[in-house]
Amino acid sequence: MISKEEWLSLKEKEKILKKAAEVLRVEEKDLIKTIERFQKDLKQ
Repeated sequence: MISKEEWLSLKEKEKILKKAAEVLRVEEKDLIKTIERFQKDLKQ
């Protein structure tokens, strides 16, 4: 079982991920792939 602090931390991270997906206009499940693509493009 996780502590209340861990639960609150996870909820905050979830909120950040949802907002990032919203800003990038992608589904949450596609967020990592999208960010990796942006990083690759920036390196080039």
